[in-house]
Amino acid sequence: MLTTAQAAERLGVSSRRVLALIEAGDLTAERFGRSWMIDERSVEERARMPRISGRPKMGQKRLMSLKSYTLMNRNHAVFDFVYDDERKRVSIGTVHEGAAWAPLGAGMEGRRPNADDFATWLRRRYMPPLRPEAARLMRAACVSSTDALMFGSLGLNLSDQYWFKPEGVNLDWYEVNFFENGYERATEGPLRTPDSSTPGALEKRWERVRGTDFLIKGSSGSDEREPYNELLATRLMKRLLSEGEYVPYRLVERDGHACSSCPTFVTPETEFVPAADVAVCAGISEGRDFYRGYAAFCESKGIPDVRTSLAKMIVCDHLMANFDRHRCNFGLVRTVESLDGWRVAPLFDNGAGFFSRASLPELEQARFTWTANPFDEYPSQQLARVEDLSWYDPILLANFADEVREVLSTNSALPAAFVEHAARHVQRNIDTVNDLAAERNPVWAGF
Repeated sequence: MLTTAQAAERLGVSSRRVLALIEAGDLTAERFGRSWMIDERSVEERARMPRISGRPKMGQKRLMSLKSYTLMNRNHAVFDFVYDDERKRVSIGTVHEGAAWAPLGAGMEGRRPNADDFATWLRRRYMPPLRPEAARLMRAACVSSTDALMFGSLGLNLSDQYWFKPEGVNLDWYEVNFFENGYERATEGPLRTPDSSTPGALEKRWERVRGTDFLIKGSSGSDEREPYNELLATRLMKRLLSEGEYVPYRLVERDGHACSSCPTFVTPETEFVPAADVAVCAGISEGRDFYRGYAAFCESKGIPDVRTSLAKMIVCDHLMANFDRHRCNFGLVRTVESLDGWRVAPLFDNGAGFFSRASLPELEQARFTWTANPFDEYPSQQLARVEDLSWYDPILLANFADEVREVLSTNSALPAAFVEHAARHVQRNIDTVNDLAAERNPVWAGF
C-alpha cells in the first residue's frame, strides 16, 4: 500500500490528481481516517498505461470522461453501464443474471432497462448542486459536480442496496455498505458518506447514534420553519395513525440551528421504492390517472388496503396543507433478496406542511389555498379521492389547533400573528375533513 504522496511520485502527477483518480475508480484505495492508502498494484497498472502528450484532443477528452461500472444490488450484478461525467449521460451494456434486481425506475417491468429512465434514476440519487453543503463537499473531494460526489461513495446510501462497482475492482457488498460498515460524517470527509447519495434541496446529513442511523435535516430559510413543521406533523400523525405508518421526527439543534431528526425506516434487508419508480415500472405516463395506476400496481403486488393507506396520506397532507408530497417522498418497501414482502412505506418528509412558504399577508386572508400533490392540483379534488374514512375519528383531533400554537410559538422567528393565523387555518382544514367524514358516516355529524 502506498500513501497519496508516494503514488503521486510514481505516477508523476500531483497528490490532487491522485485523489481524483481514486474518486473516479481508476485507483484502488482504502480510507484510514483522513488519509488514503492506495493499492500498489493499481498504481503500477496506471503507470503502464500510455500517456497522452500535449493537450488532449476533443475525442480524447471525451474518452477520459467515460467511466465504466456495474450496477449492483447487494452482490447481484444487474447490468454494466458507462457514465459520461461530462455530458451526464449513460449507456447500458451487458445485462447480467441479476436483472431481476434492477431498480424499478430503470425501465418498464419485463423489458430491458432503458438508458433514459436509468439516467433519470441516477439524477434523483445525488444531491442538487445548490444544496447548502454541496460546494464545501466538492472542494474537499476535489471534484466539480455532485454526481462525482455520489460516484465517489459508489452510489451507496441508506435507502436501498444499490451501488456502482467500478470496472475491474473487486469489491463485496458486505465490505462496503453503510448499514453494516458505518461511514464518515460529511464534516470529516466527503468520499465515504451516504450524504452524497441522499437527494433533496435542504441541508442533510446522516448520523449514527447507538447503532441507529438518523437523518438530520435543516431548513430553507432564516426562520427555520421546516424542523418545527416536521415535529407538528409527527404529533398530528401520532393522533390519527398507528405506529409504523409514519416516521417520527424530533427537534434537535446542530451548529446553532434548529433541525429535524428521524430514524431510517430501511434495513440491510429492505429497500425503499419511491412512487416515481413505480410510475416508470408500471408505465404510468403523463396524462394518465396516476392515483389509479399507482393503486393498481400496489394491488398487483398483494399490498392490502392500499387505498386506505393513500386516504391516510391525502387526509394528513390536507390537514397540514402540505404542498410537497411529490413522487419521490412516498412509496413502498420491499424485501431485497427475495423481491417480495411489499408494503406501504411509512409517511415521511412533511416539512413543507403547516404553511412553510406562506407569508403573513397570505395567512391573514380568510382562506389559504395551496397547490396539492401528488395526484391533483386542487386540495378539494385530491380530498375527494378518499374512498375510506372508517379509520378517521374527529375526536382524535380535538384541540390540535392549540398544539399548533404551542409548537410554532417555540420558534422565536415567527411572529405571534403568524402563529395564530396558522392555527386558524389548520382548524379550518380539520373542519373540512370532519364534514367529509360526516357525509360518509352520519355518526360524526356535528364534529
